[in-house]
Amino acid sequence: MTVLTKILFFLFCACLQTKIHDDQKALSINIAIPIKISAVAATFPLCLNKIDCRDINNTVQLDIRIVSKINETVIAYAKEIDFSDSIGTYTDLYFNTIQLQDSLQTIYLILLKHYPTANLNVKVLFYDNQKMIFADSVFDFNLFALDDLDKDNLKSSNLKKECKIIAPEIELGDYNHDGRNDFKFTRLYHNGTSNSLFTTIIEIKNRKINTLFFKEILLTN
Repeated sequence: MTVLTKILFFLFCACLQTKIHDDQKALSINIAIPIKISAVAATFPLCLNKIDCRDINNTVQLDIRIVSKINETVIAYAKEIDFSDSIGTYTDLYFNTIQLQDSLQTIYLILLKHYPTANLNVKVLFYDNQKMIFADSVFDFNLFALDDLDKDNLKSSNLKKECKIIAPEIELGDYNHDGRNDFKFTRLYHNGTSNSLFTTIIEIKNRKINTLFFKEILLTN
């Protein structure tokens, strides 16, 4: 074996070991997350202040594929906000999941505790009940101005009460008249000085999340 061959063989082995290590590390990240995940069953229209996360009668166990996708979404959120968890539990971020079922789509609202403020943030997954696949992307639904996390449950924020917001957070309706239900999301936006009500209507088509309508209403005292 020539010197050049030995060098090439050494480099190949080093690269192979690095790849194996990276693959093992990635695998451990994806599966070794001891978050106990189930879901709170809810119905449309969704009013979060009426949801009791502590009621075990509303708790449903989820398919392993659903649990895996929720795990994956929590990890992605941790990376998004540059959150580091040395023991890999992510319990400082994950709060609960709410399941909403329509005839064609099931929605999973992943309730997250933004770090370090612990404000409520939500990632929304859309699952096609017939094809048994998720939409290609995740919908961001930031609810920190509308609702607060209260130990192991949800409660309306003081700002929501002051602005007298009574609209459901999520409603169903065939807004584009195509014979399929679309989803209307309503949230309160606060920028530190003013408040606005954001309304977004989306459709799920061919695994894509399409915005049909968006409106911002400035709220005045």
